[in-house]
Amino acid sequence: IMADQYDLVCNGIELSSGAVRNHDPEVMVKAFEMVRLGEDEVKAKFPAMYNAFSYGAPPHAGIAPGVDRMIMLLAGEESIREIIAFPMNKNAQDIMMDAPSAVEQSQLDELNIMIKPVEE
Repeated sequence: IMADQYDLVCNGIELSSGAVRNHDPEVMVKAFEMVRLGEDEVKAKFPAMYNAFSYGAPPHAGIAPGVDRMIMLLAGEESIREIIAFPMNKNAQDIMMDAPSAVEQSQLDELNIMIKPVEE
């Protein structure tokens, strides 16, 4: 499978990346075959996407510029953590907000969420 992907790099810093997304049902099936899903299973699990692609979805592309990375480059910083207002540490924890943290029952009640134990 060939992909149309692109990156914007300045002085070794990736500022943006993007790609032309898949729009071909045959390529979609081939991609899922790599993770051992057959065509029938792909059609059953992703019917809306498969059907849309079958009718001839147009090519669609996008790019996501990293404004924070651009500012990092302009500011001469080596770490994006110096630019982002509320960075997470290497364990994906936000030390300023103590997140992630335990959820209280009152918070779950407010949102009408009930946690069910996993049945074995």
